[in-house]
Amino acid sequence: MAAGMPLGGIGAGKIEFFPNLAVGGITFLNNWSSPLDIKGFHIALIKKNPIFLDGIPANRALFPEIEYEGKGYQLTVYSPLLAGDLKDSSLPAVFIRVRGKGRVAISFPNIVGSKRAGRANFLIKGKVSGVLFKNLKASQADPRYGEIFLGCRDCEALTGYRYWIPGESGMIEDLSPFYSFRPQAGEKFIISPYAREEIAGMVVKEIDGEETFVLTWYFNARPYHYPYGHYYENWFSSAVEVAEYALPRSEQLRPKIPLNAEGWIEDALRNSLYVLVSTSWLTKDGRFALYETPNIAPLMNTIGAMTWDGASFAILRLFPELVLKVDELFGDLSEDEIPHDLGEESIEDPIYGASYPFSWADLTSTWILEIYRDYLFSGDAAFLKRNYSRMKKALDWLITQDKDGDFVPDSKGGYDNSYDGTHMYGTSSYVASLFIASIEAFIKASEALGVAVDSKYAQYLKGARRSLDSLWNGKYFISWKKGHEINDSCLNSQLLGQFWCDALGLDPVSDEEKILKALNSIYELNYRSSKYCLTNCVRPDGSVDTSTDQMRSCWPRVTFAVSALMIMRGLEKMGIDIAEREWRTISKIDRWDQSSRVDALSGQSVGLTHYIGSPSSWLVYMALENEIPIRQINKG
Repeated sequence: MAAGMPLGGIGAGKIEFFPNLAVGGITFLNNWSSPLDIKGFHIALIKKNPIFLDGIPANRALFPEIEYEGKGYQLTVYSPLLAGDLKDSSLPAVFIRVRGKGRVAISFPNIVGSKRAGRANFLIKGKVSGVLFKNLKASQADPRYGEIFLGCRDCEALTGYRYWIPGESGMIEDLSPFYSFRPQAGEKFIISPYAREEIAGMVVKEIDGEETFVLTWYFNARPYHYPYGHYYENWFSSAVEVAEYALPRSEQLRPKIPLNAEGWIEDALRNSLYVLVSTSWLTKDGRFALYETPNIAPLMNTIGAMTWDGASFAILRLFPELVLKVDELFGDLSEDEIPHDLGEESIEDPIYGASYPFSWADLTSTWILEIYRDYLFSGDAAFLKRNYSRMKKALDWLITQDKDGDFVPDSKGGYDNSYDGTHMYGTSSYVASLFIASIEAFIKASEALGVAVDSKYAQYLKGARRSLDSLWNGKYFISWKKGHEINDSCLNSQLLGQFWCDALGLDPVSDEEKILKALNSIYELNYRSSKYCLTNCVRPDGSVDTSTDQMRSCWPRVTFAVSALMIMRGLEKMGIDIAEREWRTISKIDRWDQSSRVDALSGQSVGLTHYIGSPSSWLVYMALENEIPIRQINKG
């Protein structure tokens, strides 16, 4: 089943709302890697024969807001996402706005605590009214230690009822409270001794026009895999406090994402931000992280080949302080080589490449470029100064990885860059272009700080350009060569370093004519080789390189970077052709669970789920809006 739209707050976990008004995929219980599906959630119009709204279709869905419409009523479900406002964007809250006339009931199950024992529901009356769900036996070591609140202004409430009961041929869901609602079954409702029950609560409100309900949560557990606490704990101490803050502000907490886009581009931009809620951490002390994927590889803030580096362009535009902290943390946790990520469900235990002990040749160049980008965007000279010595150490380490004297870090096989499992030897166009860009960024950073640079960097810059040019075949830069051994395929990331150069206002990695010819070749070969997406690697005859799964795949995050590069280079139609088709393929598969890889031949998802690089579509928009090169919006 395709994912629903994840709603919640940055780092606060989420609940997914599906296009048929079902819910599931809950991760606000500190359970990002094991989402919970539930029974017991319903929205209904209370009558002699209730009308359950389950199954009504969504008619508009732009993250983080989804609209449903039935005969005589409309629902808008949303969570706050306000550019530049981190406090409100991290609220653990979902709003359900109902328009129509009649008595509306919403139910929700008590899922607090990893065990049923101790679950209890409490009646709440005051600034907000409704049902508070707790577990009286859970300890703070339990990931599901916390509470949930469902309510509105002056709601009536059924504090609790058993919703999963024996039927004639097995267990069934008890819907009788919707047929014979009686408010306030008591101040509290607790699972009986010896019972193994599923319990729920319900809130009801007579409306004539519009009413807003709110679902909030507060899970301040400290489990072994997440001992950091949540950012929202700085402002609130309970789910009821969150509701009391959020409900009066429900209108001003509607999503505010400044965009000048419509059609497929708006669809891509809004819905690709889903990872900000579905797979994010935002710790109590303000550290931010995204899972590479929450399942097979639960690594935090993976960089390289437009993973975190791709997503962070969009986040830099919306919440720049988060990006600067993450990128600086990478430097803090490194000696010279930059790690692949910040840890496996950790932001304190970095991993040096998923195939350690092989050092990855593309990650360190990427980090150097990120630091210079962050400086250009923020104009924060103190930030650049703090990270300058680390940039130098990182670049010096990269230079030591050139063992064959070609002025480019060596590629040693299949496990030393982001194309893990793919054979690249000797001089790689992908690695070389990034390395050239990183040297340029370091030299520019030195100039910005007034620091004289050693002549060896200019020597390496010249030598690396010469090595990249040695891969030129008259149409594009071939994938790699080592001595007389070559791979003459057309790799779509051969000019990823040039994307960074153009985005940061740096000199080109090679001659302008070669760059344009290579981009045209990528369009003619990589774009035309697939009906679905931009193939990673294509043979000179136009056939897909099927030597490895990585080569026969498309990486959407790289596709959008190539598209943005084409747009910045004046090849706007080509860039839009590539980006639009890529998005249509993604959205057909699952827009709220984007994959790391799409098979170029079948158009099917074959990669990691909820992938970190999903927001890279913003690169296309930023290029179209002239927000890159970043030198155009440099504040310093």
